Amino acid sequence: MSIPNPQPNQPNQPNQPNQPNPYQQTPNPYQQPPGAVPPQAPPASPQPFGQPPGPYGQQPGLYGQPPAPPAGPRKPTPGWVWGIGGVVVASALWAGALFATGNLGSDSDSGGGDDAKADLAGYQYTKNLCDVSPLDAFKKKYEIDTDSTSTTHYGSQQKGFDQSYCSRKLKDPEAGADSYASIYVYSTARWHKATDPKGEFASEQKAYEDQSQKTYTYKTKAVSGIGDEAYLITDRSGSGDDDLNGMTLAVREGWFTIETRWSYYGGADDKTEPPTASEVEEMLKSDTRAAMDGLKK
Repeated sequence: MSIPNPQPNQPNQPNQPNQPNPYQQTPNPYQQPPGAVPPQAPPASPQPFGQPPGPYGQQPGLYGQPPAPPAGPRKPTPGWVWGIGGVVVASALWAGALFATGNLGSDSDSGGGDDAKADLAGYQYTKNLCDVSPLDAFKKKYEIDTDSTSTTHYGSQQKGFDQSYCSRKLKDPEAGADSYASIYVYSTARWHKATDPKGEFASEQKAYEDQSQKTYTYKTKAVSGIGDEAYLITDRSGSGDDDLNGMTLAVREGWFTIETRWSYYGGADDKTEPPTASEVEEMLKSDTRAAMDGLKK
């Protein structure tokens, strides 16, 4: 194969501009030439999740972030304001703890509890109230049933109060063996250690009258000469003495309370009559005083 003759050296040609690459991307026709128009801030986008717009001229923060605070330093809160706020919060917490625990410091500081302030008027707790309640006044009319199930007693000591109870069945010796009469004497003593019963004692006794019905009535009256205050509650199924069904004497002395109740339910064929209301009242007063004296020994 023959090689063509080489071309003679061409004279130096002036530099030619580079030829455009036909595969090069086409310039963006919308691109602004440098220095033509200064770049503008993009338009503000809506605040994400309904956040309030920032101050005028301020762009919103990144997506999901709260807007930046307004420009300019904020005046710091004086230190004394924070000090007062701390004192108020601490005082509120301290007071709440005292009321929640019920401990204001007076009892615990002195080494005593509720017993230290309770005025029990010298009455001593006994578990078996029957031991100090011989019922000598009622024995003039009745006999105490000696059956093993006819006498009940118990005692309980709690943080708020101590309580002793005695219940005894009586029988009328003149009624006969076929009598259906049911006669009981109940005694309850309570040593209040947490609260003074004075404020509610009278109301408790007078509230019996609100239980009255057409066929059964309660009547409350104040009596004197026993304790700081005392009330007699009479319940009847009619208006006569023979309709007397029960009577209760409630006594308060200081923070100590005691009540004695006589209860009577007779049969239609009974050969004896129950005692009158005045007789029962005297029996209750006498035997209640005896029980109170026994609790002070």
